[in-house]
Amino acid sequence: MRTVLALATKDLRAEARGKQVAPVMVVFAMCLVFLLTFALPPGALRAPVPEPRAGTLAAREIAGLLLWTSIFFAGVIGFGRSATVDREGSAADGLLLAPVDPAALYTGKMIGNLAFLTVAELLAIPLFVLFANIPPRSLLPGLIPVVLVASLGLAAVGTLFGAATQHAEARSLMLPLLTFPLALPVILGASRLTSTLLIKGEFGSEGRWFILLTVFDVIFLTLGAVTFEFVIEE
Repeated sequence: MRTVLALATKDLRAEARGKQVAPVMVVFAMCLVFLLTFALPPGALRAPVPEPRAGTLAAREIAGLLLWTSIFFAGVIGFGRSATVDREGSAADGLLLAPVDPAALYTGKMIGNLAFLTVAELLAIPLFVLFANIPPRSLLPGLIPVVLVASLGLAAVGTLFGAATQHAEARSLMLPLLTFPLALPVILGASRLTSTLLIKGEFGSEGRWFILLTVFDVIFLTLGAVTFEFVIEE
């Protein structure tokens, strides 16, 4: 655990000095949130949800997807940038030569990426609430556990594939192509839970999505810890 915390602290200190990852994620997330919510009619997320009819879709039903799509793509930008910073500074080569357990290396890197993603979310979510004219009480505090489990899953996948694609020639293209299909359960689950909060004010039967997100987190955290040694040596 001490090694994991030391590795995570190293990334956070490097970011505090260079500011090469978090600002990019924050700006990208803010731009996406603004563009996606700008397309909604004013007050659409405050309007009552109409009775279900074929071919109709309430704004609240897609609000969660708009938010988590923005967060996902901002995260992909940050995960790729984080891996690139390590490659350009030869930090990855130095860590490979150090007597560090690859599982600890993966976990430390994932915690750093999770911190960067959290910073982006702390700014993107309030802006989403502001731009979409959503009553904050309709999302809080219910959104907090959704953000926790979804962010952990995105960071787990993004850290693994960020390292896997850092030496690829088209890494800026390969990372989202590889990450999106695998992160799709996280995006769908978090989107569904967020939209349910907006519609009903509670999770109700949709709380089962938490089980999916938790299982996803466990699987990819384990997979990343086991395979990270082979990923970074390629």
